[in-house]
Amino acid sequence: MEYARSVDDVLADLAEIAASDGSWGYGRAFTYVFDGPDLEPVTTAAMRLFAASNGLDPTAFPSFLRFENDLVAFGRGLLAGDEDVVGSVTSGGTESIMLAVKAARDRARGGGATGRLNMVAPITAHAAFHKAAAYLDLEIRTTAVDEQFRGIADDVAAAIDDNTAVVVASAPSYTHGVVDPIAEVGAVAAQRGKWFHVDACVGGMVLPFIDGSPQFDFSIDAVDSISVDLHKYGYTPKGASLVLYRNAELRSHQYFATAAWTGYPVANATVQSTKSGAPLAAAWAAVRRLGEIGYRQLTADARKATNLVLDTIRPAPEVDLLAEPDAPLFAVTSANVFAHGAAMRRRGWVVGVTPSLGPSPAHLHLTVTAGHLPLAAELAADLVATAAAGGEDPVLPPGLDLSALDPEMIGGLLDSFDLDRDRALIDAAVDSLDPDARAAVISAVLQHLYR
Repeated sequence: MEYARSVDDVLADLAEIAASDGSWGYGRAFTYVFDGPDLEPVTTAAMRLFAASNGLDPTAFPSFLRFENDLVAFGRGLLAGDEDVVGSVTSGGTESIMLAVKAARDRARGGGATGRLNMVAPITAHAAFHKAAAYLDLEIRTTAVDEQFRGIADDVAAAIDDNTAVVVASAPSYTHGVVDPIAEVGAVAAQRGKWFHVDACVGGMVLPFIDGSPQFDFSIDAVDSISVDLHKYGYTPKGASLVLYRNAELRSHQYFATAAWTGYPVANATVQSTKSGAPLAAAWAAVRRLGEIGYRQLTADARKATNLVLDTIRPAPEVDLLAEPDAPLFAVTSANVFAHGAAMRRRGWVVGVTPSLGPSPAHLHLTVTAGHLPLAAELAADLVATAAAGGEDPVLPPGLDLSALDPEMIGGLLDSFDLDRDRALIDAAVDSLDPDARAAVISAVLQHLYR
């Protein structure tokens, strides 16, 4: 790597590197990015103004207090919270979930729980809960779902015991776009005196703007905390989420503080200590620019795009909708799903195949945004056409056992594959493994990529 280059040279290098990310074309991607309103002028200006500010000490940078308190107030109002509801802005859904689980764990410890604590969640709960369980040394107990992939309150109740620190439900679940029976699951948690967290990371900024949406927010007495991402259907730049608590006592267990070292006393609301004000300021600017009126229109556009696609694929025998979604995201499968995914990619759609687990078969997941509306008709037609003409699913080479390979061997195997040409085969290979083996292989792939 060459250093000490001119400003123009560095900017040219950045443009070249940006091109390597590929074409995240407007309306053609269904993961990682949320296409919608043109907020770049206001969000870029916000990030530039506050990139150097440091959230380590909000008394030194009062902008943090203004932005964060305003965003928490917005979320509180959106999610039926009263004046007692408090919260924090985090870097994303995983951190919001991590903090809520940490708060629930520490409160359970203070309540006299003995033995290893656990978390109870339907099998459809986001992977971030598994990560939180691993980081925070909790057992995670997953429970069954019904034929529409919604959690079953009786099964959740059966999994709760004296060492349960937190019960989880989704609004909606990421995979299938369906909202768990929040009131029913909350009731069984409340009956046992357990913390109840609602994961609305993907739905918190869209469900409130859909008339007739299932109830999921602080209007349900049993709800203790909610996670909601601003950088999903809030359309803010990446790095902004909210974790909200019914009252300050619950949030107090989220905080970390220590003076047991030779430096300055440390008190942190979130996982990060030092953090840039850029994502926070950008989120504030986006929310202030759009407001509830803007979000209602964006939600209407996302819903219109979703319904257009669903109305096309429901009667098509080639495509199977796994569940009727409550939000603008859903999952579909087909007879030759790996070939189907590859055929969609050849037509320019950024979509991947999610492997099977339990009752959920291998499928294509689509998170539909306001930005997809102009191309919704084309998307719907291509979903049906590629399912019909996608070809046979790939056959794994005889004797291939990825679970027996170590990271170095997997790295060598990856070097012999082309991610685009062989993607269907790779998807099929991952799907053939059990969940533990999949995790090991994916971890090995990641280790191979970071040299």
